[in-house]
Amino acid sequence: MTRWRDVLRSEKMGPREHVITLPGGETVERQGRSLIVSFPDEKRVVLSSATLNGGLLEGPKAICNTTGIFVRADDPIIITDPDEYREYDEECVTLVGLDPKRTVALGTGITMDKAVIVTRTIGRTAVSAVVTAGVEGNGGRAGDPATYDQLVEYKVKEGTIVIILLIEASLPAHSLARAVITATEAKTCALQQLMASSVYSNGIATGTGTDQIAVVCNKGSNIKLTDAGNHSVLGELIGKCVTEAVLKALDSWGGLNAVSQRDAMKRLARYGVKDDDYFASSDGREREDLMEDLRRTAENGEVVAAVSSAVHLQDEIEWGLLTEEDGNCVAGRILYGLMDKMGVKGPEIEMNGGIISNTMKALMQIALAQKQDRTS
Repeated sequence: MTRWRDVLRSEKMGPREHVITLPGGETVERQGRSLIVSFPDEKRVVLSSATLNGGLLEGPKAICNTTGIFVRADDPIIITDPDEYREYDEECVTLVGLDPKRTVALGTGITMDKAVIVTRTIGRTAVSAVVTAGVEGNGGRAGDPATYDQLVEYKVKEGTIVIILLIEASLPAHSLARAVITATEAKTCALQQLMASSVYSNGIATGTGTDQIAVVCNKGSNIKLTDAGNHSVLGELIGKCVTEAVLKALDSWGGLNAVSQRDAMKRLARYGVKDDDYFASSDGREREDLMEDLRRTAENGEVVAAVSSAVHLQDEIEWGLLTEEDGNCVAGRILYGLMDKMGVKGPEIEMNGGIISNTMKALMQIALAQKQDRTS
């Protein structure tokens, strides 16, 4: 068993690397496993979900986002309670020369070379978002089944989508809280645009269970704002800035983007369909050969469009927007139309059958038919 203190004691810190200076004079630097946002004066106010100096903090020196320490899967870093986790955060920020009493500490599994910084301005109002993001391993939807009970055990929570939002204006505390809401909505917009999956249900992810956020305003600014909601210019800036930054950060870390998601098998995977599930109706060919045909079919644009439409009907059935009978019937027509367009004359799907199973059958039949066409 490796203790985190042993790892930190052996860690060698190189010099800080300047990344960018933001409109308000804040500097963004990288050092070791950390990304550091330093403030030019003590006029900033931060509202954050951080373990170290979280909540409302006036006059912070810096915000530090740090990649977690990993050794081996069979030799985990052990942190036994929240107090120890705060101690770990204190040691991490001290390691890069920051004052743990005046630093907001965030943590993630993402490496800091994958961080994305986006700035947007309208008139005199400027907003910047510094984001690290990954969702494939921990994506979840609000209301998904819990993975642990903190009254029974404590689990270390490393942030998977970490947002540092800097507003070059003076805001009261309640407006910082509203900025958190707007930024969270924007993060969810990015995930919905990508149809990112929850790994705990068949829903579209709204975030992860470990997301963190810090919103910063400048009390020394002569720009005084109170409305951070969607109707205001500030709210528009927050929404666009965070959405863009989260989209770019997801692509930067895991290659998750609009093109990578243009895949019918990924649409079905959200409903728990795994590669092996397609073999139930296969013709006994080798798996590698079959999967090559299937993946080629799944990336066809018309196939993606039809499968996406059919699967979304299943969503609407589960949300109560459609009856099962109506949704299944229309999905069947979509799939019949797709198969006809692709020249498939094979076994028929069940017109009023389950959408997911019918979509799997249609996808497989198209893949097999196209293989036969290529080899005939």
